[in-house]
Amino acid sequence: MNHDEYAVIDIGSNSLRLMKGWQDEPGIWKFTPKLLATTRLGKYIDTTKRLSPEGMEESFAAMEQWQPLLEGVPVCAVATSAVREARDGKAFLAEVRARFGWHCRAVSGIEEASLSFCGAASTVPPKTIVAVLDIGGGSSEVAVGAAGIVRWSHSYPMGAVRFTKNDLMTEADIHELESHCLSAWLPMKVRPTLLIGVGGTLTTLAAMDMELAEYDPERIEGYTVTLGRLSRHIEKLSHMTPEQRRHVPGLQPRRSDIIIAGLVIARSFLMNYGISELTVSEKDLMEGVFYRHSFHDAAWRHTGRNRL
Repeated sequence: MNHDEYAVIDIGSNSLRLMKGWQDEPGIWKFTPKLLATTRLGKYIDTTKRLSPEGMEESFAAMEQWQPLLEGVPVCAVATSAVREARDGKAFLAEVRARFGWHCRAVSGIEEASLSFCGAASTVPPKTIVAVLDIGGGSSEVAVGAAGIVRWSHSYPMGAVRFTKNDLMTEADIHELESHCLSAWLPMKVRPTLLIGVGGTLTTLAAMDMELAEYDPERIEGYTVTLGRLSRHIEKLSHMTPEQRRHVPGLQPRRSDIIIAGLVIARSFLMNYGISELTVSEKDLMEGVFYRHSFHDAAWRHTGRNRL
């Protein structure tokens, strides 16, 4: 490979993701498809205040599987909600460094919002005021701005894994969760003209709406879902058994248990701010790390690679 290549690993509450990127020409990034491993690192964190032991083992197993793909590549691992909240989060990152030699750190909720905004809003016209909603496993981030500049942002302890208590959610459960979410959203200081949704909940929503038999990132990118369609998906899924949800086109089986909670978070956001639709993006925090050159430490620490 003739170009300098870098890698970003996103250590989330629900899943682990890997993406590599390089510049064929200054400022123009190209990326590999994202690899995904569902690990549930943040399962039960509200109760235990610690990372899931099973989730940690699954995370280490995924990293070991990816390690041969990353020989000679500077790696920056970015950890979000679960790791930054857990009592043993720092110990987990220390173990990642010891096993793999990668640079890794936990980002704050505000930085996570900024990175997601940077990734998702990268192709939006400069004059468009855009809000980026990132629904994760442990938290949800909102950032509003224009021309690549965030004017307002906030991180909420609301996530699809955090809010999933069992496989079934009754109408009363959904109503209670939605009421909680509606009471949590803060006034946005800037009114957006475009809402972009990122994260597994919303890319899955797009895939379900298109009834994709096989996930296709190119079809997901830029797909628009209305509030009405979102509500219909919640109603449909809430009347299914856990086994029936596992067979819904576009819904990955390992996300089928947490999807309703994630969609309820999304619907409450649209309802609270009077927004009728959202545009889904595949670009998120991972692209934001590259665009912001937030892997500097990884590049500088890596022998023989001291330039960007």
